[in-house]
Amino acid sequence: MCPVERQADNRLNFFRTNGAGEYKSREFSKFCEEKGIVHEVTALYTPQHNELTERRNMMLVDMTRCILKGKGLPHGYWGEVVTIAAYILNRCPTKRLKFVTPEEAWSGAKPHVQHLNIFGSICH
Repeated sequence: MCPVERQADNRLNFFRTNGAGEYKSREFSKFCEEKGIVHEVTALYTPQHNELTERRNMMLVDMTRCILKGKGLPHGYWGEVVTIAAYILNRCPTKRLKFVTPEEAWSGAKPHVQHLNIFGSICH
């Protein structure tokens, strides 16, 4: 059982990647076969094959740009702001999950958001 499966107490069934070389090794193919994981490969340079992921990725990029520009921060904070944007998105309900949050779908517990502040707030 891999760490993701242990954390979610759930089995990984599908793993989708583009046709790039990161996951083309015989060793990885053998691993997937042994674990019963279906490795789906989409064609290179065809984001249309995984529109949900592409849309979510675009939301992350847009949120990051808005936060950086809204607070006048340099692009050097890009990584931290992407992490914050992903944290927020994982605590927002989605239509795809029947208006359940990704965090709740993953952990089974409704996420708490009382600790969230406006980005750039003064902290003590």
